Amino acid sequence: MRTVLVTGGTAGVGRATGLAFAAQGARVALTCRWGSADEDELRAAYAALDAPEPLIVEADAGNDEDTERLVRTLGEAGFGGVDVVVSNVGFAQVVRSIDELDRRGLLQSIGTSAWPLVSHPRALHRAFGRWPRYVVGVSSQGARDYHCNYDAAGSAKAVLETLVRYLAHRLAPVGTRVNAVRPRFVDTASLRATVGDDFPDFVRQWPQPGQFTTPEEVADVIVALSSGWLDGMTGQVVDVDHGCAFSDNLLRLHADHRGGT
Repeated sequence: MRTVLVTGGTAGVGRATGLAFAAQGARVALTCRWGSADEDELRAAYAALDAPEPLIVEADAGNDEDTERLVRTLGEAGFGGVDVVVSNVGFAQVVRSIDELDRRGLLQSIGTSAWPLVSHPRALHRAFGRWPRYVVGVSSQGARDYHCNYDAAGSAKAVLETLVRYLAHRLAPVGTRVNAVRPRFVDTASLRATVGDDFPDFVRQWPQPGQFTTPEEVADVIVALSSGWLDGMTGQVVDVDHGCAFSDNLLRLHADHRGGT
């Protein structure tokens, strides 16, 4: 039975990813913030799939002591290692002005959103004597494009994408594949907290379909990257955006305004 660790695995993309792996028979461990998960509801969702019950661990992904405790908990629960690590936690400072952008908040954002891509596989290797076969980071188009209030988060995701490439190089000798997914907008509480509750309705006014990516669509790509079918890929960042990023620009808006394509 494959074993999978999903950080931030109780909501949004993380929740969908854990369920997608569980549906294929994997044993899944999920991390979450203290008191943030409805564990009964989550276990019921796994039971509905006739999947193994998930191990749910409250842990701060950016805290080294919590990471070590998480790994000990995995060992005590019978995980003899982890085959797939999905680094999904995306907590970051919301920056509304230049005065709100500070070093402490930026470093905290990087420590939570990017560093676990390295710290978790390394802690697992120390504890179990083997590296995960697959490591997948969850990035954001805010690492490449402007997103409102996203200064710290976008910077942290850019660090994550760079670490993906370097970690892929470092772990290539042991056969570990390291990649990332870069979703389009996903309508989650995190998105609304960053850019505003009115943003999803605003986006849906535009005629171009597919602006939003569902958590399940992102999860399916993560599972595919960890399936063995795409082992020729490592060190890559995969856009999951229905192709919208290509045409989301002023020229397309002008063409729509003129009734063209």
